[in-house]
Amino acid sequence: MHNLSRRHMLGTAAALLAGGLAACGGSGPDSSAPLSTTLLVYLLGSDLESKGNAGTSNLLEMLAAKGSTHTRIVITTGGGDKVDPAGLVTSWKTVKRFELVDGKLKELSDLGPQNMVWGSTLQDFVTWGVRTYPADRTMLILWNHGSGYFGFGSDENFPDGESMMRMHTMAAALQAAKVATGVTLDYIGFDACLMATLEIAKTLQPYARYLGASQELEPGSGWDWTTVAETASRQPALSVPEFGQATANAFYEKQMRSSPGGSLVSSLSDRVTFSIIDLERIPALLERLDQWASAVHAYHDSAPKLAKAGSAGIFWPPMFQPPRQMTKAARTAPVAAAAAVDDTVERWKQVAMARLSTLAFGESPSTKDALDLVDLGQFAALLRDQGIAADPQAALQQALQDAVLFNITGPMARSATGLSIFFPLGKRTAQHRALYDTFGMPAGFMGLVDRHTQQAQQMPSVIYVEPLQATGEFITGQIASRYGVQLADLMQVQPVGANVVKVTGTTPIVSGESELGKGYGTVYYSTDAWLQLDGQPLLLYTLSRQTDEDGDLQSAMLGAPVRLQSRTGDSAARIVLLLIQCEPDPDTEELKGTIIGARDIDLDDPDEQPDRVDHHLYAGDTVEPLHLLYDVQTQEPVQEPGGGLAITFGKPITLAPDSALHPEPLAAGTHTLILSVTDLADGVGFSPPLTVTMS
Repeated sequence: MHNLSRRHMLGTAAALLAGGLAACGGSGPDSSAPLSTTLLVYLLGSDLESKGNAGTSNLLEMLAAKGSTHTRIVITTGGGDKVDPAGLVTSWKTVKRFELVDGKLKELSDLGPQNMVWGSTLQDFVTWGVRTYPADRTMLILWNHGSGYFGFGSDENFPDGESMMRMHTMAAALQAAKVATGVTLDYIGFDACLMATLEIAKTLQPYARYLGASQELEPGSGWDWTTVAETASRQPALSVPEFGQATANAFYEKQMRSSPGGSLVSSLSDRVTFSIIDLERIPALLERLDQWASAVHAYHDSAPKLAKAGSAGIFWPPMFQPPRQMTKAARTAPVAAAAAVDDTVERWKQVAMARLSTLAFGESPSTKDALDLVDLGQFAALLRDQGIAADPQAALQQALQDAVLFNITGPMARSATGLSIFFPLGKRTAQHRALYDTFGMPAGFMGLVDRHTQQAQQMPSVIYVEPLQATGEFITGQIASRYGVQLADLMQVQPVGANVVKVTGTTPIVSGESELGKGYGTVYYSTDAWLQLDGQPLLLYTLSRQTDEDGDLQSAMLGAPVRLQSRTGDSAARIVLLLIQCEPDPDTEELKGTIIGARDIDLDDPDEQPDRVDHHLYAGDTVEPLHLLYDVQTQEPVQEPGGGLAITFGKPITLAPDSALHPEPLAAGTHTLILSVTDLADGVGFSPPLTVTMS
């Protein structure tokens, strides 16, 4: 049964707790003797506090909680470029320690300037907290940005220092604290994005009993800290898994009700995920992962060699004549490499398509591409459905279910099974490889990752796109690709110069019968049904898709970069990614896109940490669609002379309560259209331009 349905069936968190979790590995405490609890909160403010007061908001929630003499809540703050003499925390520029006492925040000490992403700062806090407040059980919660296996935290006061706390740094800090105190933490929780990954669970397993974290980006308002504090204080004390489950439910419920008055965003809960992990089960899960990955790796390499096929040794499906023109990549590809056609490529495509179809986390193109975090359970299940590593997958799935004690998701993340894992679709940079190797993941899994990425790097990307055809309102294109197709976007462009166009809008939803995953097919578009906002096309990026058992589209999450200006005009305009929930009308099957939120993006720094802050949108706010200059010869965005992407903006659009993307005809006049095709190895090919005139 789906976790969300189970939650509603049981009703309240109290009903869940009454049932206990003994079958899941939790044991009920002895109610005859009150348990003492120390809750350590590492609250690293950074821009979440200096720009949005998010840290202060969560502290105020803690102050509203009913405490207990058996529970001590100790907090360290810092990391933010903010001084407010009248504030709850007068300065976030230094590291301060507090205790929550009788509904008040009692300052214990000011340690002066310290970088909160240093391992020594965390180590000192945990060691001091355990020694000063010894208890039957000690829990640590880390609050700030999260970047999955890339790391945690960001300190504004040390811009030239480490950009974040790497996980091996965190592990060293916790190891030193454990040696100094002799205490293994009972629970580590992350009020931060993207931290429910197997790599993080493996790293923290020696230092804690349970882990609580989210697979997806967290909404900016974070956990329900009143419930966190009260649940930690409850007597008779809940077991640690029950504590985690209650706070996870409260986190979800908070997002259900967290839309401020007047916002066009009704709820933040659709993409919420949270899971409680039994870290003692992680070694067994890693063993099963190793066996499963080795089986998938063997499948990669078990294919028989095939004879050469097609023109010049390049495979083309029967629907095509030998290609008359190719992309630059195809023209320059070595003939010997292009001729090396065997079933290994087809098996690589099977794995790549399963990876592409798996729920990925990050909610922005740059984050997804940088982190390559996918749901482990769904990825293995999709391969099993193709007959790949079925027996090892069953053992892996059982080990995953044993490790994930509790998992709650919103409807847009219903495929999430509780733990993410890194699995790149294409290349791995040397810098990324050096970072990831510090996790010491099982050899079988690393062999699969290397095998998969090496295949993408060794073979040339070969994409062929027939010239587009216009018949009435319909635009059709035929595609062949050596490495399958992951995206086929029809772009509306304006020529700017030699090989340079300005992309003013795209439509990424492909319809029609095709076998794009296999590498060929026909795509259909309609100039009378182009998704637009107030009559303007947008650059639309497909962030995630949900399909039914037949592969038909049920919904898609799209992102559109725009410049947002608040209706109040009291803050500078900023570039954000509009988040758009797109679904077909059940009666007409026409698509409609509902704007469900916005997130900051940094177009010039794809390595910037994922944004945790959800920006609410209000009637009267204006957005300007972003237009991107693109060089179709180099297949790269155009850079400004001083650095940064070359962009312009469309006409301002004033948002209204009924603002949505609707399928509308393109504006009257002449339009230039180009079909952009991206294969599974991230190669890109373009059709010749097609000019159409709308009356």
